[in-house]
Amino acid sequence: MPLYEYQCEACGHRFEVWQRMGAGSQGVSCPQCGSQEVKKVLSTFASSTSASAPCGSSASSCSSGFS
Repeated sequence: MPLYEYQCEACGHRFEVWQRMGAGSQGVSCPQCGSQEVKKVLSTFASSTSASAPCGSSASSCSSGFS
């Protein structure tokens, strides 16, 4: 199940909810104030990369590959 981010229209609180894909905001309420006036918002995500740097210990030692 994906994790969706919502924002409460009443108090502005942002929170996350585990939901099935394609599920709407029906039945979702703000955990802070209890309002059901919430909207789904775009959230950022984290991606992982390899722990070792392929071209040295700092990113500044890498060439960009662009000429």
